[in-house]
Amino acid sequence: MNDVYKKKVELLLRILPFVTDEECFAIHGGTAINLFVKNLNRLSVDIDVTYLPLEDRATSLKYINEALMRIADKTKRSFSDIRVISRLDICKITCERQGCQVKIEVNQTKRGLVCGEARLYPLCEKAQRLFGMEVDARIVSLSQLYGGKIPAALSRQHPRDLFDVKQMDIPLSEVKDGIIYCLLGSDRPIHESFSPNFIDQREAMENQFVGMSDIPFSYEEFEMTRNKLIKGVNDIMTEADKRFLVSYEELTVNREESPYSMFFDFPSVKWKIHNLQKLKTTNPRKLKAEANTLRLILGIE
Repeated sequence: MNDVYKKKVELLLRILPFVTDEECFAIHGGTAINLFVKNLNRLSVDIDVTYLPLEDRATSLKYINEALMRIADKTKRSFSDIRVISRLDICKITCERQGCQVKIEVNQTKRGLVCGEARLYPLCEKAQRLFGMEVDARIVSLSQLYGGKIPAALSRQHPRDLFDVKQMDIPLSEVKDGIIYCLLGSDRPIHESFSPNFIDQREAMENQFVGMSDIPFSYEEFEMTRNKLIKGVNDIMTEADKRFLVSYEELTVNREESPYSMFFDFPSVKWKIHNLQKLKTTNPRKLKAEANTLRLILGIE
């Protein structure tokens, strides 16, 4: 593993307890997966945060930023030579020290917990040995954790995300609810997750992944993992799931009869529906075209 990445992770681990102190926060993403749920399959250098309470947007942003400021203050008091840049307009702080940078960012839209409770995980054994630290992190449910990772892997197709997917030891079917929740709140059309346009990620592999892991992961394996994931996500969807997703995308879904009605009160889903309704008003042809594309990909007549 690359020493530059190791230094960043060491800084991240020294800051992370201040995030864990905030009980309104749980982490998700690569840091949660690789440093806590798994045994350091790769290094991860950012802290992605979920705000747990379900409140109106203004209240949520107020409390998110108050918590971020407490984290920033504790960080400044702990390091005499650290620079903390607060971007409260996007719920993000960046910590810079001795050439290392760690970002802490709270998702403003995907707020709340689904598919189970958050729980505290200890730092994985390999990371404890490597960095000589013991740290706990509050992490979202596994279905929400991987349910967020998988759509991100299909959308961005970043080597880090596909690597994490390859190392999954949980069947896709067990995190299907989390996947659907994240699709319902995605800022991208749903069909892009079932039939994405392939992105050439050779440069990202070389510049943004190599050095993060001791586990071999070639570009050929990246492509195979991407293909397998696309097939897997399509395969776990039942006929009822497919019809639900199409009706959701075309705004004809019956919430009361939906098997996923529990997701409709979450901010990201409300925001997606708001944007679909806006599109229906401003460009109904595009709304219909997006839904028809999804219908075709899923094989729904």
